[in-house]
Amino acid sequence: MKAMRPYWLAIALWLGLASHLHAQPEALRIGIIPYLTPNVLISLFQPLRLQLEKDLGRPVELYTAPDVRTFARRTLKPDFDIVITAAHQARLAQIEGGYLPIARFTGPLHAAVVVNKNSSAQNLADLKGRRVAVTDRSILVNIAMSRLFAEQGINEKDLHYLPVNSQNTGILTVARGDADAAIIAHFTLDQSPAEQRDAVRSIFRSAVLPNVTLLASPVLDASRREQIRKSLLQFPKTVDGAKFLETSRFQGIEAADEAFMKGLDLYLKETRRQLDL
Repeated sequence: MKAMRPYWLAIALWLGLASHLHAQPEALRIGIIPYLTPNVLISLFQPLRLQLEKDLGRPVELYTAPDVRTFARRTLKPDFDIVITAAHQARLAQIEGGYLPIARFTGPLHAAVVVNKNSSAQNLADLKGRRVAVTDRSILVNIAMSRLFAEQGINEKDLHYLPVNSQNTGILTVARGDADAAIIAHFTLDQSPAEQRDAVRSIFRSAVLPNVTLLASPVLDASRREQIRKSLLQFPKTVDGAKFLETSRFQGIEAADEAFMKGLDLYLKETRRQLDL
């Protein structure tokens, strides 16, 4: 039997090599800022995942985090190959994490405030003394709304903020009567289940804000980043891509240039303060 051992060892080594040669390439990891609950978020971005998987010829996996702060810190490691995040946090990821901007959604972003469809509230002034559901205060729409409330003479002490993990949870909280209003990105209504959407109405919409931005990890080589960029920019021209953009209300995808990124610097100070960075 001892004489047979080298033979079996050779077979084992050959099988191991063959297994390695036929193994799938390592999956590309996409991190998405958790502005929706995980099941809604992951379902929404499935078409984009499948397109990248097809174009890159390797598995692609979607990840999020339990909250925005955790996600931001994972981004700065960097912990993902691709990041899909709010524009102001994309700028932070570029500066602090070395991520490279590759694309952005072109549709307008507005901060919006929704109330229960049966609420008596008609404008922001009507929210004084009421409960307002709000996600992490470092989110761009929340930073914008803090400024807008202040401009209308509504201070922090005039509102009772109720922390929620996601914007569609905020909508649900209002629909159930557990909050009087919620601050959201305007397109969150369209991305939420119909029963939640139909239970609320909007009383305010801000001016246009910069929309969600996509970045690639500095760990990826230049050729891989270019493949990703091309895939993303071609995505709107596909049937599934057009449907995704209609469903999400992101409207389109275009390259994110340095001028766009530098325009986000005015949000950095408050973003760092809110994230305790």
